[in-house]
Amino acid sequence: MKKKILLFTILFTGLSLFSSCEDDLNLQSESVITSASFWKTEDDAKAGVNGMYFNFRTQTQQNYYLLGGARSAEITSGVQSPLNLANYYNNNLTAQNIDVDWAGLYTVIHQANLVLKYVPTIPFSPTTVNEQKRYIAQAHSMRALAYFIMARSWGGVPIVTAPTENTNQSEYIVPRNTIEETFAFIKSDIELAIANYPDATNNKAQLSLASTYALKADVNLWTAKQLGGGNTDLNIALAAIDAIPTAPVLLANFKDVFGYTNKGNAEVLFAVRYSLADVPSSLSDNWNSFMFVGPSDFAPLTAATATATFGTLGVGTGNAGISRVQPDITRFNFSNTDTRKTATYLTLFNGTTPVVTGLVKYNGTVDGATRRFVSDIIIYRWADILLMKAEIKNALGQDPTNEMNQVMQRADASSSFTNGSQAANNDAILNERLKELAFEGKAWWDLVRFNKTDIVPSMAGKKILFPISQNTINFNPKITQNP
Repeated sequence: MKKKILLFTILFTGLSLFSSCEDDLNLQSESVITSASFWKTEDDAKAGVNGMYFNFRTQTQQNYYLLGGARSAEITSGVQSPLNLANYYNNNLTAQNIDVDWAGLYTVIHQANLVLKYVPTIPFSPTTVNEQKRYIAQAHSMRALAYFIMARSWGGVPIVTAPTENTNQSEYIVPRNTIEETFAFIKSDIELAIANYPDATNNKAQLSLASTYALKADVNLWTAKQLGGGNTDLNIALAAIDAIPTAPVLLANFKDVFGYTNKGNAEVLFAVRYSLADVPSSLSDNWNSFMFVGPSDFAPLTAATATATFGTLGVGTGNAGISRVQPDITRFNFSNTDTRKTATYLTLFNGTTPVVTGLVKYNGTVDGATRRFVSDIIIYRWADILLMKAEIKNALGQDPTNEMNQVMQRADASSSFTNGSQAANNDAILNERLKELAFEGKAWWDLVRFNKTDIVPSMAGKKILFPISQNTINFNPKITQNP
């Protein structure tokens, strides 16, 4: 049994790590080799679900932030060469230079489709049948989340509901579904997930009933504001938030939310787990390694001065701990009494001149003498949900003061929200989201949802949707390019 789980883990590890080199939907999965002998036991089901989470974690190593945050003007050039990252914050993406694509997210969908095809056929004992239901629910939730990420980025995408086990690739050369069809499918998957969760158990590192209700609120808030869903979808979103079980709370100290030793805390609904047990390489450490300070990023100051500010610096190998990009300190308007500022980034000064800014929100931990960027990547937490609720209430003409003050006063006891016009409230809510959720992969999608992408200087005359890579279109001529 252990050998079988190891084989399956290696199988999906290989599929995930090399997915960026594959053409989109061109997934000649090795699972066709093992399906006859696999998917027979409860352990097989667990291993398959773990493979789904591993594939999703691969997407959070970099792509999740590139899609959800990098175009929002919260980052700028660092001390080192930014590589292709400059195309994101300068909004110069084309079909030829884009290096984030939907292929990786389709490996997540493929894995969810395998779970949904095979897990219902596996006999579970009466004492573990709830786990079978949970696996099915999590697969529906994960598939919905993957499609939601893609729909916000590229618009309508091909809806694939069966695992790609057939080597006849023409079966998968399919056109894009419309954006309306894509969101209808996302919403149907969410409802199937909610119907299958057997209870409100939540280990925070896997999807649960709580995080699925958060996803439902997020999706319906998007369709309310971007697809004409209006008050109907706003009320669905509000009801979803009110249905979140297990009473998540705000931690008293903002910084504690992201502490390496405080993973899965009471504020977190769902986070992608990283740990020191992962192989120490840039493939297992996450995106934040690009935004920390490396061994030579502090000139003309000394290493001792840099270490006094940031602690142990990045080692600079495999692109880890090198300031390829850095937080744009002109983007934020943190007050001096706002505890989120120094918990988000620190700036090294030479007198009054800034030398380099390093992201400390997700700075991982120190393993011996090496900094490892293994903070969990949080997908949903309670402060995000409260700000969603404020946005929904304001759009419905209700007073968002309670939710706004909870978030604002956690960061700064002296601050307070004043209810004003709907437009003024929207500006305040968006500004609060940009500060509270900085560098969490939310900022770009927030700007799109609020129809405020024009506040990004590099967006002048540019389109909101991401271009589809030329490789995707070359493989599948039925795919039409975005404008």
